[in-house]
Amino acid sequence: MLSPISRQQSGYSLIGLMVGMVVSLIVLWGMSAVYLNFSRGNQVTTTATQLNQDMRAVMDIMVNDIRRAGYWGNATKGANPFTAAATNLEISGSSNCILYSYDATFAGGAPGVVDSNAAFMDFFGFRLSGGAVQTLLPTANLASTSTSTQCGTDAIWENLTDQRAITVTALTFDTIGSKCISYLPATYDPTNTTTFTAWTTTGGSLQACSPAAAGAPVTYPPATNTFVETRRINISLTAQSKTDSTIVRTLNGTVLVRNNRVITP
Repeated sequence: MLSPISRQQSGYSLIGLMVGMVVSLIVLWGMSAVYLNFSRGNQVTTTATQLNQDMRAVMDIMVNDIRRAGYWGNATKGANPFTAAATNLEISGSSNCILYSYDATFAGGAPGVVDSNAAFMDFFGFRLSGGAVQTLLPTANLASTSTSTQCGTDAIWENLTDQRAITVTALTFDTIGSKCISYLPATYDPTNTTTFTAWTTTGGSLQACSPAAAGAPVTYPPATNTFVETRRINISLTAQSKTDSTIVRTLNGTVLVRNNRVITP
């Protein structure tokens, strides 16, 4: 009688299975970490790009509009009503609000006249308030660019930035780089400081032709002189993403106002 042939069964041991599971878990963990890092990096890039785009859009609006300050639609001989003391470009003491005027005849106002009613307004401005950049809207009886009132609550303002997407933490304006030329029209000599003087403001928010402007001469030219002021406005905007507060960007812009301010005796 034939005896049965014993066959030894082969397979994975428990230890082998456990080692395999551990190796698999390590591989899966590594792949998950790579995916999460990639996803996080992509999210940060997208959020930063969106923040940059939003800030650039607001900066372009401010730069392009401030550049129009002092425009006079039917310019003739005489004083420009849009650069007079009450309507001239002005920056608030806190440096986070700017007001100015120009002949916005595109809105239906009268050319050459400073329109101050709610329908046709020639006054404009930007300010920082409540974490947003705001623009000045037509406001009834607004007749000056006095930042002490209009930059507060006496005017109507509307948000330019979307507070659901970004928070603006800083907005500043200054006039550093603005130039003032003072001269006697009939007798000026560029080499004679008694008849011709020029300086560039080195700080602050005052007009370059103001005696108090940083960079103005110690002995201020007499009121009999004619002054020509080239105006430069520097803007600094800082904002952070609403979805990721660690993403913060600062954007700087410079405006060379096209219309010089002329002050005659």
